[in-house]
Amino acid sequence: MAIFSCEKPPELPTTPSITFESVRYAPGTNGFDSLIVTIGFEDGNGDLGLAGFEDDPPYQPVNYPRNSQGDFILFGDPEAPAEYNVCDYIDTLDVTGDGILDTVYVELNPNHYNIEVEYFLKHDGQYEEFDWRREFGPLSCETFDGRYPPLNTAEFERPLAGSLSYTMTSSGFLPLFGNDTLQLRVQIKDRALNISNRVESPDFVVGQ
Repeated sequence: MAIFSCEKPPELPTTPSITFESVRYAPGTNGFDSLIVTIGFEDGNGDLGLAGFEDDPPYQPVNYPRNSQGDFILFGDPEAPAEYNVCDYIDTLDVTGDGILDTVYVELNPNHYNIEVEYFLKHDGQYEEFDWRREFGPLSCETFDGRYPPLNTAEFERPLAGSLSYTMTSSGFLPLFGNDTLQLRVQIKDRALNISNRVESPDFVVGQ
């Protein structure tokens, strides 16, 4: 990650703006390979980044929808999704306080992460999203959305601009995609939940 500043800070909008710079495939030695996407960014007040431990609202991992009576929605309730997916439930919540753990319907909080990476497969000139969470449910809740850390090291607001590299590691890139054509679409948020523009990578083939 590279950040630069100048003696007279530029006037930039407080909503972050990004540009696509590169995507690179890095084979690993332990069966886990990486895709590294790099974006350029600008932000007028520098409120970029979340620490890993910041889980208080509005950055909590999940939200708990309630039914019309104000109660948690449990697995099997009419309001719960008909198809089970591990992304949609938490099975470690004591709802009644009697020590019995229930399986409670949840919704993933989109504000828990501050960088969103969407994968698209290109077939016959058309792009179709590859949703990691849904492709592997009910087995897992894989996602390459994540967090980049706080970028402003000063104790005051200031404009920031630079490059941010984000690494995604998986054993499935080559087995899943092989010679398929991929495109990545990337978006970031700042701490105030202002959402940047979305940028797209050029088409690429993993391993080439």
